[in-house]
Amino acid sequence: MTRDQTVCRDELEQLINSIPFQNPTAVTLTLKKRAGSRVADTIIASENLRLFCIRLETRVLGRGAKRHGKRLLLAAVLEISADHRLHYHCIVDRPCYCSLERFSAIIRDQWPRTDFGYHQVDVQGQSDRGWTDYMLKRRQKDSLLDSIDWANCHLDC
Repeated sequence: MTRDQTVCRDELEQLINSIPFQNPTAVTLTLKKRAGSRVADTIIASENLRLFCIRLETRVLGRGAKRHGKRLLLAAVLEISADHRLHYHCIVDRPCYCSLERFSAIIRDQWPRTDFGYHQVDVQGQSDRGWTDYMLKRRQKDSLLDSIDWANCHLDC
């Protein structure tokens, strides 16, 4: 890793660790390679995550999500596995009134309902600096900065 890449990674790590997550939840969401005639790419993946976030926030935050524009804090990194399957590693802030079991169940229910949501989903409570390190690893990414799904990251509420 070059010095510039190291500096960039360190700054991204500082940014993510500075987000005021109350209940950071580690989430991995895997995408289907294709849906109908459409093949998954980074643009489709981002659109799919956006629709998933709307579904998740509606289920978890209720009317406040739409009426008051409430959002869940979220950091998302897109990767491609060795078998060319796109997947997201995310930190999602789970509201304190929503148990991990309920939050996990909503995620596992709503992700496959999206066009490209694949059945492979992993949800772990209390993500930590180790999860951030894993999200920002160089492997399975062309470019670290380009792998952050900036359009879907919600870093302040």
